[in-house]
Amino acid sequence: MYLLIDVGNTHSVFAITEDGKNFKRWRLSTGTYQTEDELFAHLRVLLGEGIEKIRGIGIASVVPTQNFVLEKFAEKYFSTTPIWVTSSEVKGIRWNVKNPREIGADRVANVVAFVKEYGDSGIVVDMGTATTVDLVLNGCYEGGAILPGLLMMVHALFRGTAKLPLVELKPFLGVVGKDTEENIRLGVVMGKVYALEGILHRIEEEYGKLPVVLTGGQAKAVKDFLKHTVFDEDLTMKGIFYSCFAEV
Repeated sequence: MYLLIDVGNTHSVFAITEDGKNFKRWRLSTGTYQTEDELFAHLRVLLGEGIEKIRGIGIASVVPTQNFVLEKFAEKYFSTTPIWVTSSEVKGIRWNVKNPREIGADRVANVVAFVKEYGDSGIVVDMGTATTVDLVLNGCYEGGAILPGLLMMVHALFRGTAKLPLVELKPFLGVVGKDTEENIRLGVVMGKVYALEGILHRIEEEYGKLPVVLTGGQAKAVKDFLKHTVFDEDLTMKGIFYSCFAEV
């Protein structure tokens, strides 16, 4: 059994798997665990006896402040060193960008999983704390785009204004909103759809028709409105598994 950890800015997703295709997942707020002992206490409850079967730990982290805790957790409770997802350690993928080390570990994992599962050319849209768009052509990562995530946009409006409320992240399909909540839902949720459609359209104009894989914790809010080929909730976890425990 392998323990896979995707450390995001808002949430950390923990999953166990035997084969890298079937996952049992849990989500914790990043920062909930301040020490290796607190993390073990959380996971002991969630995993139950399954925690005794873990023989390897793979991690994709974009939060450096959590990495020391995770490393101590792996060493203390499993007598192992975790394997970290980085672009420099991935085999079989070329990185045609100015500084491959800048690529977030979650994006590296997504690219690895895309190539393994869906082919050597396509686009990944990952909607988490930030929304990322990544382009792969002939097994080579060509770059992408970063947008604010849906929750980040809603919270920015709430914190940066005197009267705008927090609203539920669900689409509003009208052309114009008739109250404040509808205005925000139209601007944030559907505005994100329109922004992504514009980016995808420009990529398509430049590189031709490509498959689009949609993933991420906030993707469910828009997946019925954003054109994509596949919705793969486990894409990042698959990429962590392939990067750490299997060849691409």
